[in-house]
Amino acid sequence: MITASLGAVAGVVATTKIVEAALPGSIGGAAGALQNSELEPADRIPAPTTTTTTTMPPPVPDGQIMFPIDAREGECWISDNFGDCRGTNCSRSHEGLDISGNRGADIFAVITGRLTKKYTDSGKTYGAGHGWTLYDETTDVTFKYFHMGTHAAGLQVGDTVQQGQVIGTVGNTGTSGANSDTNYHLHFEYRPGYVPTDPRPLLVRHPNCTFYG
Repeated sequence: MITASLGAVAGVVATTKIVEAALPGSIGGAAGALQNSELEPADRIPAPTTTTTTTMPPPVPDGQIMFPIDAREGECWISDNFGDCRGTNCSRSHEGLDISGNRGADIFAVITGRLTKKYTDSGKTYGAGHGWTLYDETTDVTFKYFHMGTHAAGLQVGDTVQQGQVIGTVGNTGTSGANSDTNYHLHFEYRPGYVPTDPRPLLVRHPNCTFYG
């Protein structure tokens, strides 16, 4: 029995040497490295991380309006231009507030409500450009967003959005800045009972935005 076992072991050793001899040099070298425990430790790839540059606007006290854009320091200012003359011979008035911001900054839904109209830029030198109408059925208040750079992907007319949800980005479409690469801002309208009303007195003061006038 002992002689038979020794013979089996010898056969295994012989077979192993035959296989090693048949291996290509690179594989044999690798096998040798494995046997000698000379492999370098593998480099570990760190887990991917996700970052965002969007900062949520300040909290909204009762009776005030949420700040509608992601204001970056030094890139946001507001003029007191509600009601200013527009058109030939002051044929119409400015029915919103212009909030300047950096190109591509996120624009937020200031209330939880329903998107009732989508504006699409025609590439002409007039009009709303890209934008939305947002309606709050509980208070009968309408908000309008004009001159956006883009609409948030996936949103359509009839969708309900939540306060603070991103609905687009700051741009200069429509009459805002056709044929130019400046004047990036949001034209923002506040219409309780659909009557154009100056939103400035109710707008939450963002620490990164300068209010002029």
